Amino acid sequence: MLVPSLICLLLPDPIASGYTRIMFPSVLLISAFFSMRIASIYQRWLRKAFVFLSLFLSFMMLAHIDLHWAILSELAGTSFPLVVLITQWATYAMLVLCALYVLKVTELREISRTGWFVILAMLFMGSIIVLYHIPSVLQQLFVARYADVYTISLLLIRLLDVVIVIMLVPVVILYAQQMKLEGRESITFITVIGGIILSLTVAYLYEIVSGVPLYVVRHAVYHTGSILDALYLFSYLTIAVGLYVHKKYDEWGYQIVEKALAGA
Repeated sequence: MLVPSLICLLLPDPIASGYTRIMFPSVLLISAFFSMRIASIYQRWLRKAFVFLSLFLSFMMLAHIDLHWAILSELAGTSFPLVVLITQWATYAMLVLCALYVLKVTELREISRTGWFVILAMLFMGSIIVLYHIPSVLQQLFVARYADVYTISLLLIRLLDVVIVIMLVPVVILYAQQMKLEGRESITFITVIGGIILSLTVAYLYEIVSGVPLYVVRHAVYHTGSILDALYLFSYLTIAVGLYVHKKYDEWGYQIVEKALAGA
C-alpha cells in the first residue's frame, strides 16, 4: 500500500496527475468488486451489508471520473451544486445502509471504555473539522450578506462527512467486540472502515494543517502528486487490501468447513 502511494510523490506533476486519475477510480472499482464477491459468500444481513458497501464504493469511483461530472454539469446547468449534494447524499445512504445491516449481526450493544475513548476522539476531530469552516460561512452571511449555493453545499457536505464518520466508529467497535466474543477475526473489516474514514476526512485535515482552503486544494493541490494525493491513494488501497484479505479469509474458512463435512 505504501509503495503505490509514495510513487505519486516522486512523479512530475503532469505524470502524477494522470497516475492519480487512473489509480483512484481503478482501486475503488476493484474494491467494489471484492465487496460484491464477499457478499456472495454470506447470507442475509452481511450479504446486504457488503452489497451496499459495494454500491458505496462504486459511487465513490464515479466521483473520481471527470467525464461523469462533465456530463452531469452539462445536464444540470445552474442546478449542478444541488445535484452534487444529492449525489453525495445518495452515496452516503449506501454506507449508512451497510452500517445498519452490520449492526443486525451484532448482539452486543454496550461499548467498552476504550471504545468510548475512540468515539470521543472522533467527536473532537469532527467538531474541529466543522467549526473550522463556520467563520467563513458566517462572514459571507453577515458581512457580505451573501452565501451562494456552492458555499452552503460545501458546508452541508462537510457536516455529512463528519456525521457519517462519527456513525461508523461505534458500528465498527460493536462489530469488533462481537467478533472477539465469537472468536472470529475482525481486523480486516476494521481496516476497511479505517480506510473509509481516512478517505472522508483527509481533505479536511489537510485544509486545517496547511491552511489552504478546500476550493484551492481542489484546483491547485489535488491530482498534482501532493501528500494529499498520496493519502487518498493510501486510504483507497487500505480499503481494497482489507476487502481482499477478508474475502480470502472467508473463502479459506468455508473450504475448511467443506473439507470437514466431506470427511465426516
